[in-house]
Amino acid sequence: MRFGSMLSGLGKALLASLITGTVLTFLGISSRDIFPGMSIYIDQLTDAVELTINWIVIWAVPNTLVGMVIIVPIWIILVLFGPRR
Repeated sequence: MRFGSMLSGLGKALLASLITGTVLTFLGISSRDIFPGMSIYIDQLTDAVELTINWIVIWAVPNTLVGMVIIVPIWIILVLFGPRR
């Protein structure tokens, strides 16, 4: 239960950060305005996050599709011919 409450708190913090960032962007305030001396580091962090997300997508999507070719037919067979509840 402790792990669930930690995940819930993390989710709430992420949602609050997203909303705050959206409002600040709408008002024309960027991270460069808040941290003017750190723009290079912010750009590097943004690039690293973008590369990580791209790598995950490039790796995960094909593997998920290949797995679905096996899992979905087995699941359909189990649903159709499995024990009734």
